Amino acid sequence: MKKDKWVQVYKTKTTYRAEIVKQVLKSNDIKCISVNKIDSSYNNFGYHEVLVVEKNYLKAQKLIQELNN
Repeated sequence: MKKDKWVQVYKTKTTYRAEIVKQVLKSNDIKCISVNKIDSSYNNFGYHEVLVVEKNYLKAQKLIQELNN
């Protein structure tokens, strides 16, 4: 079985922005996950990252670009 390669498609400091992006991607049938890399001690360091399967990277980038415009 071949494992999917995950790549970062979006990075933000706010949880809600990561969730919005994640929902937009999922509603367009793009498999994605979010990873919270914010330091739990200080909440000042790190980011929320949204990852997609590599084959969907370009489609995801286009959707995120449309969302931000």
